[in-house]
Amino acid sequence: MKKVGKFIAFIITIIIGIGLFFYNDTISNFILVNFIYKREIVVEEANRYQKKQEVRYVKQTDQFEPKNRNDIMNILYTILNNGWNSFTFYCDKEYKNCTEDVSNIIADKSLVSNLNNFVSPYNSYNQLHINYNSYGKITVEVDKIYSPEQIRLTELEIERIMKEIITDNMSTEQKIKAFHDYIINHTIYDSENADKLKANQEIDINANSHNAYGLLYNHISLCGGYSDVMAIFLDKLGIPNIKVSNDSHVWNLVFLNNQWLHLDLTWDDPVTNTHENLLLHNYFLITNQELQTKDSQYHKFDTTIYPEGQ
Repeated sequence: MKKVGKFIAFIITIIIGIGLFFYNDTISNFILVNFIYKREIVVEEANRYQKKQEVRYVKQTDQFEPKNRNDIMNILYTILNNGWNSFTFYCDKEYKNCTEDVSNIIADKSLVSNLNNFVSPYNSYNQLHINYNSYGKITVEVDKIYSPEQIRLTELEIERIMKEIITDNMSTEQKIKAFHDYIINHTIYDSENADKLKANQEIDINANSHNAYGLLYNHISLCGGYSDVMAIFLDKLGIPNIKVSNDSHVWNLVFLNNQWLHLDLTWDDPVTNTHENLLLHNYFLITNQELQTKDSQYHKFDTTIYPEGQ
């Protein structure tokens, strides 16, 4: 019986050896994915700035094995919306072009930068870095626009402003108007850096005029600062909102009275030859038809990405 047992064990060893020889990659991939990578995937809680509202271009997901480009976009959106600093996922074994598609999406800044418009400014990214291997393991590192200290100071200043200008008996529209007017009356447009951007030159990032922190503390801003500070304010009020952008401009979309309305603080704070500080309401909570009638060049946007703005 012992000889029979040894013989059977010998045969099994040979079969396993043959299997490893011919199916080494498949077995290795199975072991890596199911016993190593899955242990590395840690789904943390979202941070306090996660937006709960749904958008139509991308979706929050809990499926982290992408099978196509849409799945990749949903995963990237979830990473940003949840405020994660890094996240590891892996490609579905049948998705042969997965790592290539991830690389191409990350490299297409005009495509992936739209994701910032659907998340809290505090969770938006300055740069996304990826690492991957031939087995489809993908790690995304998020370099955020706002530092923790900038978030803390921005929160303090917005809370101070709200206590100063917002009262409980105001309507939602009145609250938005009060904040709109306050920001414009205390901010000037950063024409110098705007001209550098038009000339494809490096801007002075120390001014922070591209974000809400720079606007609030330096009182100078590009369109990114105007739209960020309004988005943060609207989030505090619990009003659904996103930003909408094209290659040269970004502004806000607000869901109010059962419709999406455009709101552009930058264009309501015009630069004049006389340096007069003007406050306008030409782009305050208007429909897309009104927006395009006023300006169809700088406010043109991709309706497949921002169908809410139509």
